[in-house]
Amino acid sequence: MFSAKPSASIITKGFWLAGAYNVLGVLFFSKLFTNTLLSSLDPAVFSWLGLLAIVLWGLAYASVANAYPSVPYLVLVFFVEKMVYTVTWLAWLVRNGDALPSLYSESPLTAVFFSIYGAGDLAFGLFFLWVAIHVFSGRNAA
Repeated sequence: MFSAKPSASIITKGFWLAGAYNVLGVLFFSKLFTNTLLSSLDPAVFSWLGLLAIVLWGLAYASVANAYPSVPYLVLVFFVEKMVYTVTWLAWLVRNGDALPSLYSESPLTAVFFSIYGAGDLAFGLFFLWVAIHVFSGRNAA
């Protein structure tokens, strides 16, 4: 997976997609910051401030879509940030996963969010790691 040489266009699109995942995902699943159930189920992560921070991370991903070769350490920070959310999601599932069936009855949108958000974070985190490795290996080859 990490040895493939990606095109700059594919990487740029990946950063834009990661940004959209955060920004549009938060706006949709939080119902434009009005989904109080979302924040009540994990207030440390999904309070209004936490949701705003996720949107800001998304904007940060998009902001380096064309500049990623110049900021490989920042791309590694993006990887670490995504892993933090992945681990947080897995911990939430371990503690609360048995409540998901009733949550699907109460609020399918919120249940879908808690069922999947960390999988996307894992995928984008691995993408960021892959990009960073690609950039660093290109620097070493020069």
